[in-house]
Formats: sequence, structure tokens, C-alpha cells
Amino acid sequence: MRIAMFGLDRGILHKETPVRRRLASLAAATGDIMVFVPEEGTRVWALFALWRKAARAFRENRFDIVTVQDTAYLACLAYLLARKYHMPFEVQVHGFEKLRGMRKIIARFVLRRADRVRVVSERLRKEVVERFGVQKEKIYVLSVYVQVEAGMNYKTSPDTFTFLTVGRLVPVKNIALQIRAFAKVVSKSPHARLVIVGSGYELPRLQLLTTHYSLQTHIHFVGKQEKVSQFYQTADAFILTSDAEGWGVAVVEAAAHALPIIMTDVGCAGEFIKNGENGLVIPVGDEMALVEAMKRLIADEPFRRRLGAVARAAFLALPRAEESIHKQVEEWCFLV
Repeated sequence: MRIAMFGLDRGILHKETPVRRRLASLAAATGDIMVFVPEEGTRVWALFALWRKAARAFRENRFDIVTVQDTAYLACLAYLLARKYHMPFEVQVHGFEKLRGMRKIIARFVLRRADRVRVVSERLRKEVVERFGVQKEKIYVLSVYVQVEAGMNYKTSPDTFTFLTVGRLVPVKNIALQIRAFAKVVSKSPHARLVIVGSGYELPRLQLLTTHYSLQTHIHFVGKQEKVSQFYQTADAFILTSDAEGWGVAVVEAAAHALPIIMTDVGCAGEFIKNGENGLVIPVGDEMALVEAMKRLIADEPFRRRLGAVARAAFLALPRAEESIHKQVEEWCFLV
């Protein structure tokens, strides 16, 4: 098969990124995947340039499927190309962010007209059906598989207790909630610290909030890291406080390292992370629930070790890379 794939993640253009490695494995199983990513710059100009580039490629090559990892403007572009050249069209839903106004209108348009819709969680399948009126029969669930080099290297230090979060520093991740909650926790547990791995335009605001609470010696912004295993290995617990999430790759990575997890009720919560079994699931935006969960993990070592061990077992039970690739190829063959 020859696949035309449209996406927004420019990490796919760099050889050593996880998304590029996943793509290479998938391409080896399918035959050929040509990737189209908008250039950086003005959105309208970037989409126009991508249209010209993709249209040229479509005239010169015969693709079996057009798939897009977006539900807004890029999805609309991919849909128009698929219809112009009479090819099956798939939308991959990895989550909804900034879905309002014209973005919401476009999402409804492309999702209802897609020949196939991939979602990464059962939660998203339900949302796509109920919110956008997509036929359930057109949707399949395939989460993003995670390959982690390190195994179970759970470590704690008697001198510090490290909470870790990994993700883009953007509003939907709600890192500010962690900082406000941590300010209440550290007053009773001065040995605690919060390590924040990631970059984004919210960094100055989050640093200002850290200064406001005088937490500069307790909260550490380490920026975007290509290899995050060292941070998982030296942490005592993992936190995700997103207001919305498709699946939550960082949560799966934390589980692979046997970390006890606190997460809001988004993405893989209830499906992969189950409250009280292999993590603590709190309501979205609930600061006091986060404070209590953080305090509990600090105080109860046997409890957090049990959560981490069960989270690790849940990770090991997930489909492996080969299974996920086989499932994806099966779904694409269904469209051809």
C-alpha cells in the first residue's frame, strides 16, 4: 500500500524522535508512507504551500489511502485532496484542543465525511459519536503504543520526594494547577520538589507563578528533553493535570517505569489508569483533590509502591508495537 499521511507534528521530520521511529516501523509494514507537514510560518501561507506540494505529489503518485492526524484546517485540506483524486479518507483523532468556532465546524464536516475514523481511546470514541454524530461503525480504537527502553527502575530518595510532569507548556495541560497545589503541599513537606519537563509559550507565566509562591528552589523547569527516561527513573510520582487529553503517552511512560500516577479524569483514565488500582484519578481542575492525592503519596510509601507496581503490570499488558502495527495495517486494508 502507498499511504499519504498529513500531520502537524514536525518531530516526524527528525530521525531520532519517537514519532519518526513509529512511522518507520509502520512504513516497513505497509510498503510506503509519504508524509506531508505544513512549514512553519503564517497558517494560511503554510497551508497553501502544502496544498501545492501535495497536489503535485498526488498527480505523480497513486496513493491508496489519505489519512490525517488533525480535525481542523489540515484535515479539511486532506479531505479536499482525497475527494479530488478519488481516494479513501481517514481522520485520526488524538484529542481535541481549541475546538471552538470554525475549528468545531470543520471538525464536524470532516469527521462525518470520513470513510474511517481512528481514535486513541474509548473516551474519544464516545465523544466523536455523541458530539459530532459520527456513525459508530466507522470508528476504530487504536491507542499510541509506547516503546520504553528502561524497565522497572523505581527509585526513592530519603532526602527528597520528586513529583514529575512531562508535557507541552500550554493552557490545556494546566500545569498552573500543579504549581498552586504544590505550594500547599510543600508547606507541610519541605523535602518535596516538582520537576517539569517540557517547553511552550506558557513558560514565562508558570515561572512567574512559581516566583509568586517563592518556590524557585522546589520547582525545576528543565525544558524539552529528547530522552526523558532519566527523569522517570529518579522520580517518586508522576502527575498529569490536563483539562483534556486524547490518550496520554506520558502517563503510559510513567507506568512503564512503575511510577505511582495522579491524573485528571481525561484520556486513558478509567481505561488504562483506574482510580485506586494503579493510580489516583481526580476531577478536572480540582486543586484540593490534587493536594490530597499528593499528600497521600508522600505519606504512604507502601500504597505508592503498590500503585506503581500495578501500573507497570498494566503497561506490560498493553498491545506491543507489532500488534498495534498489525491492527493499523488491517484497518487500512479494510479501506482499500
